[in-house]
Amino acid sequence: FFPLTGAGKTPTLGGGFHANLGKESRAQTLQNGKRQIHHLGNQLQLNQHCLDTAFNFFKMAVSKHLTRGRKMTHVIAACLYLVCRTEGTPHMLLDLSDLLQVNVYVLGKTFLLLARELCINAPAIDPCLYIPRFAHMLEFGDKNHEVSMTALRLLQRMKRDWMHTGRRPSGLCGAALLVAARMHDFRRTVKEVIRVVKVCESTLRKRLTEFEDTPTSQLTIDEFMKIDLEEECDPPSFTAGQKKLKIQQLEKALSKKLEDFEGEISSYQDEIEIELENSRPKAKGVFANFTKDDSIEDNASSILGEEEAEDEELEAAANHLNKDFYDELNEKDRVKRNEDGECRNGNETLVRPPALESLLGPLPTAASLGITESIKECISTKDQEPGE
Repeated sequence: FFPLTGAGKTPTLGGGFHANLGKESRAQTLQNGKRQIHHLGNQLQLNQHCLDTAFNFFKMAVSKHLTRGRKMTHVIAACLYLVCRTEGTPHMLLDLSDLLQVNVYVLGKTFLLLARELCINAPAIDPCLYIPRFAHMLEFGDKNHEVSMTALRLLQRMKRDWMHTGRRPSGLCGAALLVAARMHDFRRTVKEVIRVVKVCESTLRKRLTEFEDTPTSQLTIDEFMKIDLEEECDPPSFTAGQKKLKIQQLEKALSKKLEDFEGEISSYQDEIEIELENSRPKAKGVFANFTKDDSIEDNASSILGEEEAEDEELEAAANHLNKDFYDELNEKDRVKRNEDGECRNGNETLVRPPALESLLGPLPTAASLGITESIKECISTKDQEPGE
């Protein structure tokens, strides 16, 4: 390899051979890059100044070896978008993605790397730059300029209310164009605007909701076109953070109140239980010692009830047996008398049954048997020991 400036030198091989080979390869890389930059730039309708600036960015990337391991088209697209950002042209990274048929996130990653390594601060694009382009695509006809001016006024108001910081400009442009079209009696649907600005439907509705929370949205159309509100709103993210803090404070206050109410309710429950305990009838006699224990008290009440029921059953059985005994004797005597009367007269005669003493003789009494108490008194008395 003989360089143009060194015709008198003899060709040498070795270290200089690889160095000259690298220079020739870099020149070829720059030439290919310049050709592709002009091709893409003409499709984006960029002027010559932008194309030259993009080529300078590409040469800086090649000198810092940023093209190694990356596709040439990705690096060239990132250089062109870097020019669009620095020069303020109405182009989006999505336009380069459509031209190259490359994922926009891949191009975005390359662009961020280039801006960081080349130490170039890419300023945020003003959303107002996209309004004429998007308005032309929405085809407003003769009112294109009026709709564009209204959308620009809406965007300026959004910027004063801190809605543009940290947001993609296409979403703000879509919201402003949708509102401006409705203000000028154009029935543009959300889907039509989305197809033009290329954002998600939820993003567009979120921008509209944020604009609805500002005082400007409460004005009429005539007032909006004539009045400029001097006050500025807080950023939507700050407002959302304040709402979250208020909600957390309210939740803490409510939890404290609930704890206080629960404490009062528990104290009232304790008082009610104490009053119910005091108002219960106390056991007498042998079971008075067990009143402190609720379970024993319940058992004692059940035992008392069972004994009283047994006493009543014994008394009823004794009365029933005595009555049956007398009725059986009376029935036998009456049948015998009836049979005798029918044999004599043929008529039924009613004869009073004889007394039990006449049949069995004198009945023994409690005194004669040595019993000092009657059966009822024995049943009604309680033994001193519960086991007996």
